[in-house]
Amino acid sequence: MIFRRLMEDEYAPERAVLENWAKGFEDRDGKFVQELQLTFESSFWELYLNAALRTWGLVPDMAFTSPDFVIPQPTWLTMEATIAAPPKGGAPAFGYDVRDIPGDFSKFNADAAVRICNSFDAKARRYRNYYSALPHVSGAPFVIAIAAFDRPLAHFAASRPVIAAIYGLYHDEAATLRDAERVASYNVATAAKSETVDIPVGLFCDDSYSEVSAVIYSSLATWGKMRALADNPTALTIYRSFHPKEGSLFPEVRTAQKCDYQENLMDGLWVLHNPFAKHPIADGVLSHPRVAEVRVAQDGELQITAPDDFLLLRMLMSVTPKP
Repeated sequence: MIFRRLMEDEYAPERAVLENWAKGFEDRDGKFVQELQLTFESSFWELYLNAALRTWGLVPDMAFTSPDFVIPQPTWLTMEATIAAPPKGGAPAFGYDVRDIPGDFSKFNADAAVRICNSFDAKARRYRNYYSALPHVSGAPFVIAIAAFDRPLAHFAASRPVIAAIYGLYHDEAATLRDAERVASYNVATAAKSETVDIPVGLFCDDSYSEVSAVIYSSLATWGKMRALADNPTALTIYRSFHPKEGSLFPEVRTAQKCDYQENLMDGLWVLHNPFAKHPIADGVLSHPRVAEVRVAQDGELQITAPDDFLLLRMLMSVTPKP
């Protein structure tokens, strides 16, 4: 659906963004072009990561067929891309309407955490069963990069499910009093997959996944990201973005027309480090002024480095004139 729309004449500026992301990227297995057209999101995420890596100053070596990215300089780094996809029979991330707005955000976030854990575990097992034996992977930091495409309005979950999935800490707006000074938060060990099945969370709370050095995550590397970066100032689109507001639990909300809206490629991107990693990533390698980077202090507290105006959420409203 999105690929077909992207081919329409009016979306030439968006196509230009995608083409820029694809610079230096090679279809090493001969399936990428077809997958971009048929499934789109997973291939789209790979192209986004290709652009993000270059923004970090990390140039992938496309001579390696797997994992998805091998970066030899300035430090050897390997990365596998995946998406949090809908469950079997679940609704896709595109084509939503007001009926898809969740009524219970706690369940919405728990479901999203389960999808993140499933995607993470699949790639961790792939590392153990295959990648770890490759000479260019063995002994190097390994990163799993996850994008949220698991349901309609997946971007509404922002960082809540990934913080719970990776560090076992859940920030609960529903349990937060309106006049509270901070969001209610508590440790969680599982997320409910069904009425009878719970999925363990807190993947970086012990050394169970010490082979994974970090997780890169975004809920905003979507069609909206491409439209936000497109050079299309006459587009009839209104952007509403949400940012932290000092001294308040409520975000700062900004509204702008396309011609006045600005967004960085790296806005909305998270890097979550594993304190138990066998091969930790050196400080600064995945740092960027627009990225939120999370590490765990000696006392177990999360240390988050992020810009004051970090992009929490972005929504678009477009007007299509009738002929």
